[in-house]
Amino acid sequence: MKNRGTAKAKRPKPGLSTREVLDALPDPVLLVDELVIEQTNAAAREMIGLGKELVGRRLASILPENALDRFRLLDFQRAQGWPLPATCLLRFIRTDGASVTADVRWVRLAGSRWLLTARDVTDASRAEALMGRLAHLPSTLDGAEALLDASEPVFRALGWTVAFTEIVRDGSVTKRIIARAGDPVGDYGRSLVDKLLPRSATPVLVEVLRTGEAIFLDNLPQVQPGDVSRAVALGESMARSRVVRSAWCPIRTAADISHVLAVTGHDLTEHDFVAVQLFAAQVGAALRIRGLRLEMVRRERLAAVGEMAAVLAHEVRNPLAVMFNALSALERNGGSAPVFGDLLVILREEGERLQRLVTDLLEFASTREPNLVPTSLAPLIAEVLYAAKHDESYERMKPTLDIRVSEDLMVRTDEALLRRALLNVVVNAFQHVATGGTVSVVATSTEASVRLVITNEGDPLPEDVRKHLFDPFFTTKATGTGLGLAIVRRIVMDVGASVALLPAENSAVSPSRALASFEFLLPRAIAKEVIH
Repeated sequence: MKNRGTAKAKRPKPGLSTREVLDALPDPVLLVDELVIEQTNAAAREMIGLGKELVGRRLASILPENALDRFRLLDFQRAQGWPLPATCLLRFIRTDGASVTADVRWVRLAGSRWLLTARDVTDASRAEALMGRLAHLPSTLDGAEALLDASEPVFRALGWTVAFTEIVRDGSVTKRIIARAGDPVGDYGRSLVDKLLPRSATPVLVEVLRTGEAIFLDNLPQVQPGDVSRAVALGESMARSRVVRSAWCPIRTAADISHVLAVTGHDLTEHDFVAVQLFAAQVGAALRIRGLRLEMVRRERLAAVGEMAAVLAHEVRNPLAVMFNALSALERNGGSAPVFGDLLVILREEGERLQRLVTDLLEFASTREPNLVPTSLAPLIAEVLYAAKHDESYERMKPTLDIRVSEDLMVRTDEALLRRALLNVVVNAFQHVATGGTVSVVATSTEASVRLVITNEGDPLPEDVRKHLFDPFFTTKATGTGLGLAIVRRIVMDVGASVALLPAENSAVSPSRALASFEFLLPRAIAKEVIH
């Protein structure tokens, strides 16, 4: 039988009988000679509902009418070289009259002997529905991490372990593991996260890189050429868990393979293998889209430099002219104490304005790579509000706060960067809210994202202001730099989110007063389990 690869179950100790070796395998096994069942294992006896009396029965006795003819036809066609799937579906009849649909793989041995392995897929609808959820994940998810976050509940429900591995020059680095708590393969995988593994330690991955093709490793020892035949895969942890089927899929972000997605599970089939490959293609597309978006942002920033230079020259020239005029007045009126004091105040104010401009400009031009991790949103909002209340506008306007952020909401973001962006918007809300008006912070969630809306009651924003609110150096404040909301948009894009000024009618607060609402769409993260 042609197979792409193999992973071995726990090696038996010397002296074990064939029966003991077969019973150690997790999947049902039937050894058939002249269409008579010659040997079975415990899993097969449990599936059919017979004990030792299963041995000696004809294979046709546990199959529906004509099923054996169909099976023999498939075997004949394969022997003739037809490009058939490695497995087929057969229905077995249990002794209690119930039927079991199984995914069967077979190999013809010497003479008239067959070796059949099976997996009960009677309840395959559960897996099909879950894999369908993977195929329908939102296309708006930003990057591979966001896609893996959204898919984690699916893989956990299936009981499968997922490893997302980056290919580097000297080997590979595991970047992400998805697994249930206590899963030995998952625990072993977590011990490898962010560690460099040489190519010699990952023969299956090397084979994927060499061929550029996905590999499915079956549960029974098979003869395979090269290093794949020696891939026992995850050693002791694999043996303890009896997880002996796995799918290894290459992920391309350009011409070369940049990552490999490995999925393991004792009930993984070649039908699932196809779905896993499709998901790996989704991950690759997410990586490419994020790369293109970051490149677009980089180019936009470079294009903005030219515009910024002209505006900056104008912005700096004005306070410098005022400062030089003040200095000239000081030279002319050096002996007049009142004039001297007034001019010093002007110099300080204009100097502080320049300092704010330079600080905001450096912040706007910052290119620090964000560290995107699962972050609890409610504590972050609490920190932002605590800091924003120190702005003098809070004491002056005395706003009413309406905070609705669930404690269980998790987002994937850079906590420090998002805190800075939200603080800017909340302070802006305090500065523009009507005296005693409401400032609200409301968060809602979908399967893939968290919608955070910050709203304040106040004077209506003219349309020409709304259109340019995020433009660099645009401001309605006499002493503002015009970079605050431009910085907010830049930070939000860096962390894979979005921000927009909503129309007044879309706001969550009473429409009886004019509103300004900023909407953040943040990638949702799944709360991580605590590993003891």
